[in-house]
Amino acid sequence: MMADKALIIIAHGSRKDSSNEEVKALGEKVKYLQDKHYAFVMTAFLEFSDPSLEESMLSCIDKGANEIVILPYFLASGNHVTRDIPEVVQNMQASYPQVKITLKEHVGSSPGMVDLLSDMAISSNKKL
Repeated sequence: MMADKALIIIAHGSRKDSSNEEVKALGEKVKYLQDKHYAFVMTAFLEFSDPSLEESMLSCIDKGANEIVILPYFLASGNHVTRDIPEVVQNMQASYPQVKITLKEHVGSSPGMVDLLSDMAISSNKKL
């Protein structure tokens, strides 16, 4: 049942608050688009900001989620993607075996990334 499904977008986190706010705003936009698929859409951060991935997962469980999908908002598969996030997910799965936890591939691995970069390279008028 979709009413019990949660999505957590996990980002690195930054010392710069405005960067963290961008991620939170992105999460709100995804929440609006995915409201038929997910009862809860949350953001989480590995460093420098709250909530942590574990805190967001616990919040979803407290709200009644029995399925949590984790979407790493990372471009490349560095240590956070290959080690840190899976470690948190494994620990939480061991502590909450009744909750189905799915770790998706990081955003940068999406086949659509090539098209996105190509489109931005030719269509964006924004300059620094």
